[in-house]
Amino acid sequence: MTDITMDEQVKNEGLNIEAALEQLVTAMKNSEEYVRFRRAEAKVAEFSGLQQRIDEFRGSWYALQSSGAPDLFGQIDEVEEKYMDFRENPYVQEFLAAELALCRMFQQVNWTIMQNLDFDTGFLQG
Repeated sequence: MTDITMDEQVKNEGLNIEAALEQLVTAMKNSEEYVRFRRAEAKVAEFSGLQQRIDEFRGSWYALQSSGAPDLFGQIDEVEEKYMDFRENPYVQEFLAAELALCRMFQQVNWTIMQNLDFDTGFLQG
C-alpha cells in the first residue's frame, strides 16, 4: 500500500468533486424543471420581441426585490399594473412559472449543500 501526499489527496478529492458536479449538472439538465424551462424558452423565442419584454419585466422585478424600498407594496402594484396585459400571455405565464420552478431547484440544491456541510447561516437572520 502506498502513502499518498496531501497534495495528491487534495487533487483526488477535487476530481471527485468535479465528477460529482458533472453528475449533478447532468441530473439537473434531465430534470422536469429544466426540460420545462427549455421548452418554454424555445416557445417564447418563436415570437419576435417577446423575450425582450420578458427580460424587461424580470429586470424590473429583480430591481424591485433588491431595492429595499420603503414603499415596496406600492411599487409592486405599479410593476404588476404596468405588465398586467403582458403577463396574461400564456407563453409568458409558462416561461415565468418554469423559471420559478428552476430557481427553486437551484435554491434547494444550494440549501442542501449548505445544511449538510454545517455552514452557519445564522448571520442571515439579521
